[in-house]
Amino acid sequence: MTQEEKFTLNTLQTFTGCDFEAYRNRGEAFRQRLSGAVLNALQLTDSWRTDCEMRGEWGGAYPVHLRLTRADAPGLAVELASPSPDSPLWCAVLTDARTRSRISLSVSYHFEPATLRSTLEKIAEYTRAGFTGAGELVAALRMGGHAA
Repeated sequence: MTQEEKFTLNTLQTFTGCDFEAYRNRGEAFRQRLSGAVLNALQLTDSWRTDCEMRGEWGGAYPVHLRLTRADAPGLAVELASPSPDSPLWCAVLTDARTRSRISLSVSYHFEPATLRSTLEKIAEYTRAGFTGAGELVAALRMGGHAA
């Protein structure tokens, strides 16, 4: 894939961990483009703040590593990590900096933006309702059938 080629959802869904790694190894601009394609596929509302790892500042283990946060839930973040050479899985984890807890939201062999978007919409709904601790938020998600 060249820098001018467009990422499609199908491309993101068919990339292996090694494909993601090879693309990341092309440099920061390519990695930023890869992270941007994932964010575009998620189609998040403006209530989400987004950040992506560019130079290994969060450990550098994943070619795409996003942090999604909300102003109404300080300390909470949803981290989304792509497959890598070490893992064929997409992982979404809810982290709470206050308690240092990490709770798995989803693990999948395929990038499923619609499913992730649905979970993120529920998180937004629940944080607006005052569920701002990771444990209570995940409990609410589970009771609503939105997390395993």
